[in-house]
Amino acid sequence: MFRKIRSNRDPGITVSAELYQEFRPYLTLIRRKTVRFLRAHPRLVFTLMVALIIFSLLFSFGLFSSDNKLDAKANNLHSQHGSGKNPQSIDDGLSKISSTGAKLRKTVEIKKQVDSVLERAELNNMDTLFLEAKLEELKRLR
Repeated sequence: MFRKIRSNRDPGITVSAELYQEFRPYLTLIRRKTVRFLRAHPRLVFTLMVALIIFSLLFSFGLFSSDNKLDAKANNLHSQHGSGKNPQSIDDGLSKISSTGAKLRKTVEIKKQVDSVLERAELNNMDTLFLEAKLEELKRLR
């Protein structure tokens, strides 16, 4: 059913080996300069590595994050008002979703009305006024 495809290529030749062979002069130059710099300035490199590790730890645990302060303020506001169930951001998000859904429903309704008017063979002045009103309504929805 399936025939084995035989290839006569050398298994030692790969894309990465060919790329390394092509860019070998540049890569050896970069390697030499990097090793020379690291041997000349070991204390600086070590200090930078430790500083980057410390900053990474601080950022990963959110010590510099302003979101923690905002969340604490939001929790204080909710506990004062007695509604500790849902944060304000969730309420805002849900209200935005529901308003967007209502706008979408209204837009689909307007589209159906406009399509029904445009399917007519002849349009009169009332149809033109109707279409202009619906276009204005669409602009207001956006």
